Amino acid sequence: MSVTEDRQEDRNVLAGSDRGGVTAVIGGLGTNLVKLMCCNVVFVIFNIPAMAAAFLLAAYILPKMNASFMPETFVDTLVSLGIHGQTNRSNDIAGQEAALSIYSLMMIFCVMLLVSSLLVCVGPVQAGLAKVYGSMARTGSESSVKVFLAGVKDNLKQSVPATFISIAVTFICLLAVSFYLGLGLIPLAALFAVILVVFSLMQSIVYRIMVTSDLGLFKIYKNALFMMLLRLFPSIGMALLNIIVLAVIPFALIMSSEIVSVGVCLFLYLFVLSSVVHYLNTAYADSLIERYMQEGKEESDA
Repeated sequence: MSVTEDRQEDRNVLAGSDRGGVTAVIGGLGTNLVKLMCCNVVFVIFNIPAMAAAFLLAAYILPKMNASFMPETFVDTLVSLGIHGQTNRSNDIAGQEAALSIYSLMMIFCVMLLVSSLLVCVGPVQAGLAKVYGSMARTGSESSVKVFLAGVKDNLKQSVPATFISIAVTFICLLAVSFYLGLGLIPLAALFAVILVVFSLMQSIVYRIMVTSDLGLFKIYKNALFMMLLRLFPSIGMALLNIIVLAVIPFALIMSSEIVSVGVCLFLYLFVLSSVVHYLNTAYADSLIERYMQEGKEESDA
């Protein structure tokens, strides 16, 4: 099957599948839970290089946002506050050891947030997974491995540059946030933070358009942005959902003093959170593509 025929099949599935609204999409989470967990594991494993890049980015940007995020300063601050960790029958994690543990957990949170939100990710891998998430709407028993490999292979030309574009945009926005925070210009810092959140949601739409159309990379980003603006309030709702699932809940768990909570957070990041959010974002992206790109697809098919 050629790339054009493969994408045509994706378009037909997109146009012909009736998800039945929010209820059907949420129901699909349960139906495809095992597949989604497998996708999450694949996402984590193949994004290890992205995690390394995200760690370097976080280690560089965090101290610029606030001097308290320097490792030594962070540890000294917590020690001066009398921070201590879990006490059990054999030992007490206290002082510098507890502070270093908290700093490590914070860095893990930042890395996983940057990667899971697709701000720093391996583009070809996400293109393959975007194709898999779309194929979950099909009635056939198509191999997810073959779908994934096809998505990676067919979209290398666009997904590789998309990787570096997302890293560059993330670096610039975070640097701008830290710069304006240092000057006390909170509104401007908040503006770039919002831009980063919007760009994160765009990423899922970008990769879904990438695997279902023959558009150039510039047109893909332009269409993703325009569709988000045309559906501004639903897009804001999806952005808030992403923040809650990928940031608020994990942060509350990972900053808890309970070892069980930290374990739950790590389990969610490794096996659940990323794929579930990406699946929901893909469903949202499909609704936008079906609504606003249908005319263009019909013209190209004629």
